[in-house]
Amino acid sequence: MTKPTVHIIGSGISGLRCAENLLQCGIEVKIVERSDSIGGRMRTTEKNGFLLDHGFHVMQTGYPHSRAEIDFKELGARRFSPGAKIVKSSGGKAKQYVLSDPFRSPVSSISALFTQKWSDLYNIAKLRLSLGFESPDRIFEGSDGTTESYLKKSGFSEPFINEFLRPLFSGIFLESKLETSERMFKFVFASMARGDMVLPKGGIQAYPNLIADRIGRDRIELSTLATPVDTTTLVLGGREVKTDQVVVAHPQREAADCMNSVWTVYFSAPDKSIKGNYILLNGNYEVGKNAIAHIAVPSNIQPTYSPSGKSLVAVTIVGDAANALDLDSDESIENQARLELRDLFEKSDTWETIEVFHTKHALPLTESQSNASSTVNFNQDEIICCGDHTTHGSMEGAIKSADHAAGEVVRRLGISA
Repeated sequence: MTKPTVHIIGSGISGLRCAENLLQCGIEVKIVERSDSIGGRMRTTEKNGFLLDHGFHVMQTGYPHSRAEIDFKELGARRFSPGAKIVKSSGGKAKQYVLSDPFRSPVSSISALFTQKWSDLYNIAKLRLSLGFESPDRIFEGSDGTTESYLKKSGFSEPFINEFLRPLFSGIFLESKLETSERMFKFVFASMARGDMVLPKGGIQAYPNLIADRIGRDRIELSTLATPVDTTTLVLGGREVKTDQVVVAHPQREAADCMNSVWTVYFSAPDKSIKGNYILLNGNYEVGKNAIAHIAVPSNIQPTYSPSGKSLVAVTIVGDAANALDLDSDESIENQARLELRDLFEKSDTWETIEVFHTKHALPLTESQSNASSTVNFNQDEIICCGDHTTHGSMEGAIKSADHAAGEVVRRLGISA
């Protein structure tokens, strides 16, 4: 008996996961990708001995899928220190101070008692305890106001929000006003409380590569344009093809127009120019006045990210912050990054620019009252779609949407899973 075949358009993490699920159910798959590489937004390029992720990425070990199914040892993953370091220019001098996770780094967290309001530290601890044990399903059934209003209702002071929470979550949500649904804040915060932010040895694309190898690369056709026609028809390479089901694993134009953008500037710096394994948050972050949300040194976590004797510095500039300063080119973004880095790191003028990435469709908007969810409902006559734009903007959202899409394919084909 001939196996049913499903064509999946898009080889991002959602398309790959959907294919893997279908293969386990005895369904043959064909993945069609218009670009020359798999991974979608989880993509890594090697340049001059550096591993450059397309946009600063981390993997979260606290996501449900990560905890249940990803072997981080197999990926050679290493973790950031829990917490963050705030870098701030004041009176012409740069200052740095650490906000560690008191539950995992109690000694390191003591210094925060001298730099932060105790009420803010208490509120962080309270959130960690309450959300760390909350299930994602419960979170996505809860209140749906903005993140900023939720933080204010939770009692955080304006300085703490602006110096710590805003630059951190602006870099995660890719919007600076914190208008993202509080459901997303709670979900991400809970995941961070349960796990670590890590980088795979081979760059962020290592995980898509791992799934692709399990699927079989011969099932993936790159540099090929495919257009869905209906649930069982697509145009492939200029000709119409019939299949048992079509799955679209990328955002269609309407969804793509509702996505946040981000700029990432990569610099080569002398080794150990920035010490430590923390993400560095811009304590001066204010949209309309400056652009950098946060800075990271991936090579401090994974030495594979840079050649010997060099550090890789990743600077994140959120799209709305760039727009507020009329920054719309690689050159203007680089110049602004250098201008701000000069106030934070004395010798940053000697750093060499490696690459500037502009990711226009980086993350779906998940505003308040958008009913962000971890489930997907399908209409029988509609083409099956998956991707984080159908659930919520995270790798976990992409994975969940793929699982639901694969389940819907199985249901339509009448196969016992």
